[in-house]
Amino acid sequence: RAGAASAGSTALHFDGLTAPAAAVGAISLACTLGVAVAHRRRLVALLLLGAVGLVVCLAFVHLSAPDLALTQLLVEMASMVLMMLALAWLPADSPAEPGRWRQGRDALIALGAGLGSAALVWQVLERPFDSISGYFLEQALPLGGGTNVVNVIIVDFRAFDTLGEITVLAVAALVVQALLAGFTPRAAGHRALPAGEPPLMLQLVARGVLPFVILVSLFLYWRGHNQPGGGFIAGLVLALGLLLQYVAGGLAWVDRHAALDYRAGLGIGLLVAAVTGLASAWFGAPFLTSTYDYPWLPGVGGVPMASAAAFDLGVYAVVVGATMVMLLGIARFGRGAGPP
Repeated sequence: RAGAASAGSTALHFDGLTAPAAAVGAISLACTLGVAVAHRRRLVALLLLGAVGLVVCLAFVHLSAPDLALTQLLVEMASMVLMMLALAWLPADSPAEPGRWRQGRDALIALGAGLGSAALVWQVLERPFDSISGYFLEQALPLGGGTNVVNVIIVDFRAFDTLGEITVLAVAALVVQALLAGFTPRAAGHRALPAGEPPLMLQLVARGVLPFVILVSLFLYWRGHNQPGGGFIAGLVLALGLLLQYVAGGLAWVDRHAALDYRAGLGIGLLVAAVTGLASAWFGAPFLTSTYDYPWLPGVGGVPMASAAAFDLGVYAVVVGATMVMLLGIARFGRGAGPP
C-alpha cells in the first residue's frame, strides 16, 4: 500500500507541480496561443486575455497572496468592462495585415522576443536565491505598524515607488480622455448598438448594490494595513460599483452625474499622497517616512492608527478618479460628440 501511495503521489506531482496546477497552466498557455491566433477578432482576443488574467489570479491564490489575487481579479474586471465598452465603437475585426512577408517578419520578431525573454528568465532563476522577504516579514509590524506585509511595503517601505505609480495612472487616464476627446466614430466603422433602455432588473439590482459596494470599499480601505485590502483594492471595488451604475443606467446616469469632474479626484489623490510625504519633513524625517500609534478610545481601547493610511487614501482617490475619467471618455460616444 505504501508503494502504491508513493506511485500515486509521483503521478500527481512532478518536482512540486500538482496536477491541478499543471492543468490550469495548460489552460493559460492555450488561451495565450489563442490570443495570438485570433488577434484580429477583437472580442474573442479580449475574452481570452481575461482568461489569462484569471489564471494569474489563481496562481496568486495558490501562492497564498490574497492581496495580489484581489488586485489582479479587480483589475481584470475593471479592464474588461472598459474595453468591452470601447469595443462597441470599433469594428468587430481588425483589418488583415498586408503581405505574407510582413506576417513572416512579425512572426520572427515575436519568436526572437519570446526566446530572449525566456533566456533572461532562465538566467535569473539559475542565480543563487537571496531574498530580502525575511526583512520585511520581521520589520513590517515594528517599523510600519501593520501586520499586512504587502500593504506596509506598498505604503511605507516603498511608498515613493507607489507615488510614482499612481502618478503614471493619473497621467494615463488624462491621456486616454484627451485622445478620445478628438475621436468621433464613423457611422460604418462600428457595430450597431442595441436600442432601448437597459433591463429593468439590472437597474434595480445596480441601485441596491451600490450602498453595499461603498460599505465594502470603506471596509477594505480601513483594514488594509493589517488584513488583505488597502487603498488600491478598495478604490477598484468602488470603481466597479460605479461602472455597474453606468452599465445599468447608460447616458441617463451620466447626465445625472455630469457635474462631477473626476479629474479633480486625480489631483486631490496625488496632493494627499504628496502632502503625507512632506508632513514627515516637519518632524525632520525623510520624505514619506510614516509613523503609527495606538490612541486610546473610551469603551474601545487602543486603536491602531498609521500615518500611512493618509497616503493610502490618496491611492484610493486616484484609482477611483482614473477609472471614472476613462469611463466618461468612452461614454461620450453615446451622444456622438462632445465630452460628457
